[in-house]
Amino acid sequence: MEKKSAAASLKAGSQDAQAKAEGELAETQKTKAADEVYVATLKGECEMSAREWSGRQEQAKGELGAIAKAKEILAGGVKVFVQVSSKKSAGINIDSDDEDDRTTAKRSMIVKKLKTLAKSSHSFALMEMATAAGSDPFGKIRGLIEDMVAKLINEANEEATQKAFCDEELGKSKKSQATKTATLDKIQSRLDQASATKAQLEEAIKELESEVAQIDASQAEATKMRTDEHTAYVKSSKDFKDSAEATERAIVVLKEYYEGAGSLVQVKTAKRPEFGGAKSDAGSSIISILEMCAEDFTSTYTEIETEEMEKSKSFEKMTEENHVSKTTKLADAKAKASEVKSLTVALENNGQDKDMVGKELDAVLSYLDKLRPQCETKAMSYQEKKARRESEIEGLKEALQILDGQSVLIQIAAH
Repeated sequence: MEKKSAAASLKAGSQDAQAKAEGELAETQKTKAADEVYVATLKGECEMSAREWSGRQEQAKGELGAIAKAKEILAGGVKVFVQVSSKKSAGINIDSDDEDDRTTAKRSMIVKKLKTLAKSSHSFALMEMATAAGSDPFGKIRGLIEDMVAKLINEANEEATQKAFCDEELGKSKKSQATKTATLDKIQSRLDQASATKAQLEEAIKELESEVAQIDASQAEATKMRTDEHTAYVKSSKDFKDSAEATERAIVVLKEYYEGAGSLVQVKTAKRPEFGGAKSDAGSSIISILEMCAEDFTSTYTEIETEEMEKSKSFEKMTEENHVSKTTKLADAKAKASEVKSLTVALENNGQDKDMVGKELDAVLSYLDKLRPQCETKAMSYQEKKARRESEIEGLKEALQILDGQSVLIQIAAH
């Protein structure tokens, strides 16, 4: 019954340990799931950043192309101005008023177009260029365009460098996060298993110690009982032995007496003497009775001697069995205690490893949080990009016509 109760206690302890381990595993899985959701969200945001980067590259190419075309057209316009001046120096008659009208009309249309582009593109640099085009010579405007091209190229390079940095750091950080999360899961699994095994071993050690205590108590009780039995045996055996010896001596004395009186003593019959009978009859009866008593004493003494030997052997056998069982259980308990000690050290080491990896994972997550502001941007929608691109293309086409002089000639002719 006691073993059944101990087994039930061990089972309950194991179930508690299992429930605790399952609770810790559920918490770990919950944390892992949250990390996976965060990684998936970050991946989506990074993909959005990549798409935005591609869009910005396309926008930059369009803007650089527009400015380069404007530069080319302005360079062509400056050459026309030089050629006109050369023609005047060569004595060719040109209507200077018409030339001034063309230049003024071209400047006005370029300023208007640059302002329109600046507003639609939300570009402060284009707005400044439009202001400069209203008063500065075309040569200066050409320098502004060159500066703008250089600036846009520099910004494109910086953005490319930043994107490469973000891609590399985010990739390494997410890989490190996944690795450390997996390591934490393994460490936690080892901790749960070691804790459950340690609890089972400690429960088994308690049961073994209880069984050893029961063996000691049983052995002590049996030893006391054997001591009491042996003490009773010593007294009884002495009494029966002494009684048998005394009876034998009495028989000898009686036989000598009756034989000395010349009587033939008959010891084979145990007939009670009658009053007034012969002395030989009385002596025979007494001797017969004494011989029966001596035989009883000897038989009883032999019986208690045999019983004592059997009890002594049984006690020695039980003592040996208890010794073997106790030695085995103590050795088993010692081995389990050694294993518990090893598990305790392993739990401490794994706990330290868990703390260290946890801190490293926290550092990775903190670094990812710091990367997000500089590596994540809000991308424009496709419709917004399309509308902006079509507007810029249309504006650049009109600017091209202006710089080619077509619109100016049309306006002058109409004037």
